Amino acid sequence: MSALDGVLADLVEADRECAYVTVKREPLEELIDDWTRRGDQVSLLCSLLPRLRHELAQAWNARALDQPLPVNASQELTLLALDDVIAESASVIAHHRHAVRRELAARLKQVLRSAIADVGVHVTDALLAKKTELAERLESDRQTVRIVMSTIDAVVTRLLQDEMIAASISEG
Repeated sequence: MSALDGVLADLVEADRECAYVTVKREPLEELIDDWTRRGDQVSLLCSLLPRLRHELAQAWNARALDQPLPVNASQELTLLALDDVIAESASVIAHHRHAVRRELAARLKQVLRSAIADVGVHVTDALLAKKTELAERLESDRQTVRIVMSTIDAVVTRLLQDEMIAASISEG
């Protein structure tokens, strides 16, 4: 999380009088790439599980054909455990990705809430200075930021729903 902390620290140290926020894209993009890479690694691991199960079953079945011994109970338990893990892997990936998105969204919304508070101070100052047009424009900007925050929540929720639907389809 140090990359995102760096981005947020830059925002905190920015000029408080500025009505707009500029985010450095490079550290944020690096963080998103890192999280994506981790998600891809989890996804790769989960995609290897069915192949592992198939290879184990084949190896054990081949050995069972060569030897008249019955299938080992621990082998059966291992295959059953792998079946359970494989069935759960798609939803695990979806929840991992959702947790990453939720954390990123929470951090961004924290910055946006701070911006809303700062703009609120400017609205009050403009009203006290009888600059109603400026105050109205700033209040409109504040409402826009609130809409952006709601949109972030809706997108994160929708992405989880889409991934869970895809996970249930792949499990079925």
